[in-house]
Amino acid sequence: MRFTRTGPIAVIFVSEEGAALAGCIASALPEATLWASRAGLHPDARAYEGTLRDFVGELWDDHAAIVAVMAVGIVVRSIAPWVASKLADPAVVVLDDAGRFAISLLSGHEGGANELAGQLGELTGAVPVVTTGTEARRGVVLGVGSRRGVTRETVLAAIDESLAAANRRRADVRALSTIDLKADEVGIREAADVLGVPVRIVSRERIRTLQEVLRESTFAEEVTGVAAVCVPSALLADPHTRLLVPPIARQGVTVAVAEDDCPSSASVPVLPPT
Repeated sequence: MRFTRTGPIAVIFVSEEGAALAGCIASALPEATLWASRAGLHPDARAYEGTLRDFVGELWDDHAAIVAVMAVGIVVRSIAPWVASKLADPAVVVLDDAGRFAISLLSGHEGGANELAGQLGELTGAVPVVTTGTEARRGVVLGVGSRRGVTRETVLAAIDESLAAANRRRADVRALSTIDLKADEVGIREAADVLGVPVRIVSRERIRTLQEVLRESTFAEEVTGVAAVCVPSALLADPHTRLLVPPIARQGVTVAVAEDDCPSSASVPVLPPT
C-alpha cells in the first residue's frame, strides 16, 4: 500500500461487536497495532486512555493510517480537530461493526485511504466506499475466471479484448473480481497490479445464489461447484452493476465486463429554475 507518510497503522474499535473484525484486520496488516476503548474486549488489544478524540490526536502525526471499526459519526467528531491537509493527514478508513462497508473517509486518493479501503474490502468482504472524483468515475468491474497458472499477459490480453467489445478502456476499470478459489491466482493478481486496481473476492456461497439462472452444467461447475465464475463475480462485486457485453473467453481466461448502473450527476438533466 502507498501512503502519504511512513509509520504504523492503528486499528481502533469501541465495542464487543467490532472486536473480532478489528482483530482480523490488525493481524492481516503489516505494522498494525490494535487498540480498544477499554481492556478485555480483545486479547491482543491495548486499551487507550482518555477520549477517542484525544487518542486520535496522539496518533495523528506519526501514523500512516487509522482504521476505525465503529460508526462514521464517532470518527468524524474524533478526527475533526486534527484535520489539516489531504497531502499530510493520515489515511482514515471506517468499517461498521458488521463489516458490510469499508469507507474511505480521509486522505482517499493522495493519502492511500482508497487503496486501503479496497484491501480491507477484499480481506473482510466489505463493500469499499470511495467518493473521490477520480475513482468514482471509474465504474467498470471486471469479473475474471481462469484456469490455474495463467500468466499476467494472458489475463491482460483477455481483459483488453473484453473492454474493446464493451467500448471501454483500462482507465475505466475500478476493480477485478473473482471467485474465492482464485484468490491466490498470480496472473489475476499481477494483472490487477498493472491496472492499478484491487481484486475483490466473491465467495462460492454468494455465487450459488445466482444458480437458478445458470442451471446448465458446465466444466466450471464440475471444477468449482458453481455454474459460472466471471459473470456472477462481476455482478456481485458491487451493489449496482449491470453486464455490458457477453463474457469473452480467451486462452483459458474468461472476462465479464460490468458497470455501475447508479445514475450520476453527470447523467441527471439540469432542470430550469421555477
